[in-house]
Amino acid sequence: MIRALAIMVLVVGFCTGVRCQEVQSDTPKELWSGLDVYAPVNEKFRLYFMVSGNRAEETRKSFETTVGAHLDYNAHKRFVLRAGYRYSFAPGDEDDFQEHRIVTEQTFRHELPWAMLLSDRNRQDWRFVNGNFSFRYRNRVRLEREIRAWGRSFTPYGSVEGYYDTRFDVWNRNRLTAGAEFQLKRGFPLLRELTPRKQVILDLYYTKQNDSRSQPHHVHAVGATLALHF
Repeated sequence: MIRALAIMVLVVGFCTGVRCQEVQSDTPKELWSGLDVYAPVNEKFRLYFMVSGNRAEETRKSFETTVGAHLDYNAHKRFVLRAGYRYSFAPGDEDDFQEHRIVTEQTFRHELPWAMLLSDRNRQDWRFVNGNFSFRYRNRVRLEREIRAWGRSFTPYGSVEGYYDTRFDVWNRNRLTAGAEFQLKRGFPLLRELTPRKQVILDLYYTKQNDSRSQPHHVHAVGATLALHF
């Protein structure tokens, strides 16, 4: 527990202190960071808290921080529901960016041959950006396979996600991601547990983002997210 709390403090400092590094080109390179905390309520419900830091979604000129609180409902091993609230802000942004967002999610999981897992996540973002309301639908399909070694799990994965934004009435953004999750504590296989307990998981990934309605249109990002499961 002490080690987990120490890691939490370090990552929070990293999330709030890091500044995304960007080269002078049409395709910037950025560093994204995050911390996720999961606290079970009972066998069906759990609380999920998050903090993340990256470049502002629209202008990419300032450092944006997002904090959020959610409630997950594990309706079935293959079906999970989520509802929550997130607040984003960009200190020093010339447009004084602020966003209040209500998030709803429905995730379907399906086991495939060769011990692979396919997840289809549907997310609805009910956004109030600087007081203006808009709606965004996001669909992410993710394929992963868990590998066990020395009592821990290593789970490489790949995903593709599309965004539909009512401000433009078009599918304006997509993200292609490849990464791996590392189980830092010995324990049961991750894919066998829908809600891991007393576990620490490090997610390292690379994302290529394409967006027809923002500048720049393309972004390369390397990210790290630490997840603490109590």
